[in-house]
Amino acid sequence: MKGINGIAFIILAFALLSFLVSSGLASAYVSLSITSATIPSTLDPGTKGSLLLTITNAGTDFASQVQLLIHSSSNVVPDISNFNLGTINSGGSIQVTVPITVSPSSPEGSISLPFTISYQVGNAVGATTTDNSATITVTKRTLIEITNVSYDTDQIQRGNTVTMTVTLQNVGTGQIKDMTVSMRNFTSLPVAPAGSDTQKFLGDIMPGQSSTFSFVFVVSNDAGTVTYSLPIYLNYFDDQGIPQADVKFAGLKVVGIPDFVIALDSNTGYLTGTSNQMSVTVSNVGTGSAQFVTMFVDGGQAVSPQTTYIGTLNPDDSSSNTLDVNLAGKPAGQQTLNVTLTYKDSYNQQFVESRLITFFASNPPLVLPTNYFILLIVVILVLAYWKRHFLKSLLRRKR
Repeated sequence: MKGINGIAFIILAFALLSFLVSSGLASAYVSLSITSATIPSTLDPGTKGSLLLTITNAGTDFASQVQLLIHSSSNVVPDISNFNLGTINSGGSIQVTVPITVSPSSPEGSISLPFTISYQVGNAVGATTTDNSATITVTKRTLIEITNVSYDTDQIQRGNTVTMTVTLQNVGTGQIKDMTVSMRNFTSLPVAPAGSDTQKFLGDIMPGQSSTFSFVFVVSNDAGTVTYSLPIYLNYFDDQGIPQADVKFAGLKVVGIPDFVIALDSNTGYLTGTSNQMSVTVSNVGTGSAQFVTMFVDGGQAVSPQTTYIGTLNPDDSSSNTLDVNLAGKPAGQQTLNVTLTYKDSYNQQFVESRLITFFASNPPLVLPTNYFILLIVVILVLAYWKRHFLKSLLRRKR
């Protein structure tokens, strides 16, 4: 009886061991899952992109000698088709970047790109092969660019009425249908519409084609001398009939032009042969500010100072500057001073302007020395005394 029990125990133990071994072998497996994405997310016909494949091993054993083969489709071709991925451990993953090219004649829509993965389970002999596919989305994207913005005047100032002409080009691969352009929200812009509709219908624009339109507006008197971005609103339908909206911007450079008046406080009252004090006033009667204004004076005379820094002159500002001008050796009559101004505008552009101002100088009055005055008085007194006594002697003789 004891022998039978021993044999039964051995049989039971062997069966249990066989079960455990078979269970362990059965649990060792490889399970590969694949996710895909493209960069960019959609591709245009005739363009290149990248297919990203992420292969994850969700099994309990490692996958060895993993090979990836990308097949071609009628409209998408891999630039590289064979990839040796090596080993993917249990719970691990590997990402593969596949460069692809879309045929120029490819239709829009989803295109399936097939691929094959082969591998071995752990150290087992024999390859396992699985087939799968990735989806490539092909669209004919519309892409609008502003290729030119021009104005009917080179220098746009506050209060000007200007015509802005804009050229749009369809640089995408899809047709643009029923294009409408408009300008809106003028309360927040430095311009207001003038004699022109603020919305234009351009119709269809094929790939590669351009369309030109114009808007007429008045620049506000409150506009600053800066560059503004004017929004242009685009509304259209793409190749699939889906409504699209976009905003483009056109630059508007508003300038203020300084205009200077240079004058002497007085054009007369100056004397030759001596030093004269003059007051020169520089006034900005233009529409723009002048910065870093510097005055240089040269007239052949001894002028001091020859250089005067004025600073900033805003519209309607003025600056009075005192000069000493020595007219020694100069004849009486009209004299000239050459005044040069250098300054920068609000866009930091340098300018130089010159003015010629005239004034009149006269000879100083004759001034005799004191001894001459004394001699003159003596002579007058002598003549007066002589005349008086001469007349008295004549009267005596007549009597």
